[in-house]
Amino acid sequence: MKETKRNKVIFVCSGNICRSPMGEALLKHAIKSTPQDDAVRKLEICSAGTSTVDGLPPSAHSTTAMQKVGIDISEYRSTALTQKLIDQAFAIFAMDQTHIDTMRYYFKNLPERTFRVLDMSDLERKIVFDPYGGDLDEYLECRDDIVTAIDGILKYLQNETKI
Repeated sequence: MKETKRNKVIFVCSGNICRSPMGEALLKHAIKSTPQDDAVRKLEICSAGTSTVDGLPPSAHSTTAMQKVGIDISEYRSTALTQKLIDQAFAIFAMDQTHIDTMRYYFKNLPERTFRVLDMSDLERKIVFDPYGGDLDEYLECRDDIVTAIDGILKYLQNETKI
């Protein structure tokens, strides 16, 4: 049987319309500043939700929060987490422990590289709170929490992809 290529870095939240699309976009943006020959550029960065359906647009406040840092996610569409995605995962970054617990319950073969996003930050708190239904300030705080982890995530991935 052919082994599945594990080259995806997946950000996971519940609905995949707020937090994880922001994480995906922020990491993609950070990778653009790496050298052209950096192995991390060969990874596919994506996001998915544990409780969503395919094709939903990002929340309006998520789009606005990202526009404020020069990143456009307006064309993004939600993706439901599947076993196939997990089987392709090089690493998974979940917004909180409940997402990891849900993945462990419903799916098999999670990669060893499965973390909470804020494990890669200096924040004491390890939950990226869900801003869904909140005001723009809550989305900005959510985005900024994720930003605190992006450098750590990028460095971790660079270390893990070194040959």
